[in-house]
Amino acid sequence: MSDRQVIGSHAGARRGIALRDVAVAALIALLLAALFGRIMGYELRRDEFMFVPPAVLLEDHALYSDLFYNHVPYSAWLFRAMHLALPWMGLLAVARLTIFLAWLLLLGSAAWIGWRLTRSAVMALFGPVSFISAEVLLGQAGMAATNNLLPLPFALLGLGLLAISLAERDLSFTRLFAAGVMLSIAAGMKASAIAFIPAVAIGCFLLPRRMDAADRARKLALPVALGGIVGALPLIWLAVTQTDLFFAHIAAYHAGPHIAFWQDNAASEPGLALGSSDKLMLAWSVWMVGAPLLALFVAVLSWAMMRRDPARPDDSNSALLIVAAATATAALLAFVPTPGFPQYYIGPLVGLPLLAALGWRALSLDAHRGLAIAVRVAMALMLVIALPRLGLGLNELRHPDKFTTAKVQRGADLLRQILSDSGLDGAGPVATLSPIYPLAAGLEIYPEFAAGPFAYRIAPYTDAELRPLYAMAGADDLPALFEASPPSAIMTGFDPGLEAPFEDYARANGYTPQDLPAITDRYGSARLWLSPRAAAATEQTGDTQ
Repeated sequence: MSDRQVIGSHAGARRGIALRDVAVAALIALLLAALFGRIMGYELRRDEFMFVPPAVLLEDHALYSDLFYNHVPYSAWLFRAMHLALPWMGLLAVARLTIFLAWLLLLGSAAWIGWRLTRSAVMALFGPVSFISAEVLLGQAGMAATNNLLPLPFALLGLGLLAISLAERDLSFTRLFAAGVMLSIAAGMKASAIAFIPAVAIGCFLLPRRMDAADRARKLALPVALGGIVGALPLIWLAVTQTDLFFAHIAAYHAGPHIAFWQDNAASEPGLALGSSDKLMLAWSVWMVGAPLLALFVAVLSWAMMRRDPARPDDSNSALLIVAAATATAALLAFVPTPGFPQYYIGPLVGLPLLAALGWRALSLDAHRGLAIAVRVAMALMLVIALPRLGLGLNELRHPDKFTTAKVQRGADLLRQILSDSGLDGAGPVATLSPIYPLAAGLEIYPEFAAGPFAYRIAPYTDAELRPLYAMAGADDLPALFEASPPSAIMTGFDPGLEAPFEDYARANGYTPQDLPAITDRYGSARLWLSPRAAAATEQTGDTQ
């Protein structure tokens, strides 16, 4: 072959690589656009009635003492910070944008960790594709503005930074400290993420075996522990200074009234997983389908093909054992909450691309070719499976005015306009179990209903010891609550059973009903009951004219 032909072939190869890189970049941009559209267009979920309101209410109220909140606080503080940073955006839009940014952190972290551990573009893509294709994450768990997705990027970073330090035999204090901080932040976003911590804590004292115990404690366990303490300081402060209040919300609620409510109302939620067998079937439907199953296949295949390259001595096996133990612990502890919901089983998903990357790292260079083919096929199948849902996200982008976030804000603006026209703006709180709408309108609500239905519905199941620790009102408390501070309006229409006492009060006290179809979500259409003061204000205005 002549020199000119050699140069031409090299140039052609470079053009081919450049075209491939452009195609991959375009695919990534398309997937991110689809993800954004799906998040913004995803139907409003009842869980958001509890997670979103603190973004506004924390300005004047304290979490736990003034507001019922049955989770650890970092997610509430994050939504509040984003609301302060973007005050011109609608309330739900900011919260959903926060979820999208969490997705970017998750996908970007997965890509960086995959590349750092393997130096393989295929493995760098594998983690992000496995997440963005997971059916459970394209549902409520990853689309709604709740705390379900928020722990995942921090758990991934914590495990990933630790794995990098072990695999590269570079026990950087800064990196290990950051790993501890990330794991604690994950647990501060959602208490169930604490499941990753025991395996890490124990593993740092036992592995790698080539180090003596004193060195492991000083060089590995200590920086991770210090980072963990720093990341958990706000939680430690709350646990020490507000012990009864804090644990009443994040522990006693889930162990007592929450279970009692669902035992009595299981028929209202088809497929509710109350027993162990039901939980197992639910977990199976999350883990053993689609992208999670393919990710597990790749991870197991990488272990089965292990033929360590003697030219690359490292501690990948130690990292693999710790990550595998953390993943298994997260899977086991997912069965603890009762009842089970799909979002409880997403934690172990963060471990699968890490395990695959560590398995890849432990392979000989010759084995990479065969595994790379399997990984490419797995990623292609993942994207095919996810295509319908992601396609819907792209379709949502065609009409941003039809985003759920836009519809909620328009409904909220109309609500404010109606109260203003009726002379009721500022005349009292709006009573509703759907607090996002009045809060998005800048209207006052009752703090007792800041968690939507979640505190209200457990009132009959809350014992006398817990009741004083919850800022809550049940159906029997409505007359006294409304007598002390009469509502300017009552909004119902989304849960006939729970809202019946609100409507009974409205009828008994002369409130005027009107349908409000502009406020419609998957749970129903709003019915607005205006205070009798609206009629009086209208008559007074007519007299002056």
